[in-house]
Amino acid sequence: MRIAIFTESYEPIVNGVSVFVSTLRDELARRGHDVLIFAPRFEGYEDKRSGVFRWPSRHTVFMRDYPVPSPIAPGMRRAFESLNVDVVHTQTPFILGITAARWARRLGIPLVSTNHTLYTEYAHYVPVRPMALTKLFLVRLMKWYYSRCDVVVTPSAEAERVLRSYGIRNRIEVIKTGVVPAPPAEPDGRRTTREAYALRPDDFVLLYVGRIAREKNLDMLLRALKRVGADRDNVRLIIVGGGPAFAEVRRLAERLAIADRVRFAGMLRREQIDPIYAAADLFVFPSTTETQGIAICEAMSAGLPVVAVNAGGIPENIRDGVDGFLTPDDPDRFAERIEYLMAHEKERLEMGARARDNARSFSIERMADDFERLYQSVINSRRLETSPVLP
Repeated sequence: MRIAIFTESYEPIVNGVSVFVSTLRDELARRGHDVLIFAPRFEGYEDKRSGVFRWPSRHTVFMRDYPVPSPIAPGMRRAFESLNVDVVHTQTPFILGITAARWARRLGIPLVSTNHTLYTEYAHYVPVRPMALTKLFLVRLMKWYYSRCDVVVTPSAEAERVLRSYGIRNRIEVIKTGVVPAPPAEPDGRRTTREAYALRPDDFVLLYVGRIAREKNLDMLLRALKRVGADRDNVRLIIVGGGPAFAEVRRLAERLAIADRVRFAGMLRREQIDPIYAAADLFVFPSTTETQGIAICEAMSAGLPVVAVNAGGIPENIRDGVDGFLTPDDPDRFAERIEYLMAHEKERLEMGARARDNARSFSIERMADDFERLYQSVINSRRLETSPVLP
């Protein structure tokens, strides 16, 4: 198959969508499919592989990390029309998604779209007030766009439920995003990594991996850390990632007088994060807006139990009391679960072992199997629709 993926998040950006695209691309290519990527041009970045078409784009003051593609790109249209694509797979209902849908419809190519994000929870990035108006616009946009797709894919049943609540009635399939399992820890890797972050051997290390942004609810995590640290002076938190709220979160740690307990690792590649998974004792995830939470799945594959807020698609990945704990969005309750696992090492290690077992369900091979089946089904359906009726 020749698959054209249109995405507004792609290398060098590191987030859940770009990781999904890269992972799916690599596995489909390994299986012999031709995967073509249409993504915004990122100033100063050069692709190391072929089959990537960079869209004319520019950076804006509203989202400096994400270049905005131009709605007019005749060179891209001509390139797309020359490719003889079998299926189009979009990752957002915005500029590239809308353009790709229009081109696919014109050429009779089936259209698949993955809904990765609860977009209404990101309305604060849009400089339009009141915010309720922005959310209403986003809901109507999603209903209009996804209702025109042959199939909509979500990474969780919760995301499907949300889309159904918007009035979307066409075919929706749940396909979990696969993750590369964390490799076994090196014999001396845990000690070396801890030393690199100025951690003592007896420190209890919490780890968060993800964007540093308001919707990730990191202020609640820091308040929970302060409560845990009130009675225990050996608890530390490593925050891996970057984003628009980086300085804000750092200032909050200082105001709460816990800056000495927090290590900001910055943006890291996945291979740089794996040793930190191995060096941590517990993964913490305060976000309330996730459709799946790829970092949670990675952490579980490394044998880390998880304490996370019971919201979005997270409960579909964590078995409460089995391989982690789900809590309300409350720093006291979050802190209680962290303290429990600090005090019950045997149970924490058993939870970690079960987390590693559970993570096998997030395999890249299963994800690719599901997409191969789905792509072929929409291609076959389109062929039936366009084949002549015999007398």
